[in-house]
Amino acid sequence: MAKVLVSVISTNVYGLLNSMWCMVRRFGFLPQKVHVLSSEEKSETHAMLGEMLAIVLEEHGIESPRIEWHNFPSGDLAGLARLVSSIVEDEVSQGNTFAVDATPGKKNEMIACLARSLAHPSCEHVFYSELSSYENTRKPFILIPWQFITPYDIKQEARGG
Repeated sequence: MAKVLVSVISTNVYGLLNSMWCMVRRFGFLPQKVHVLSSEEKSETHAMLGEMLAIVLEEHGIESPRIEWHNFPSGDLAGLARLVSSIVEDEVSQGNTFAVDATPGKKNEMIACLARSLAHPSCEHVFYSELSSYENTRKPFILIPWQFITPYDIKQEARGG
């Protein structure tokens, strides 16, 4: 059984990288596979993000993490929800559990992603890293002072701790 992360990104790739660092360090969540969903064509920035995610996971003991990219048409929330359902059902059919990272991406896209995931019995976590200021959103995590970040596992908190 593997742990899988599902997340949507937009133009700011640091949202997912920073959140990954936070979920690893704060919550000990180490996915073997990451599904990155984007409405933008895969770019040089996306390739850089894939490498950075792999480095964070490898440095914390995950050998050869898989980073899989999925595209969906911008503004197609129903299509995004179907894509998330397809990914989740495929992973669960293989015996895997998953988490959703609600930090990066456009909020309407994240809500569509969460709507299909939150109540699923194989969804272990819903992560969100809140910044108290938008001043640092385009910086790598190590450049953001810790006191400006509040990490949450929304699913855990909703269960009552």
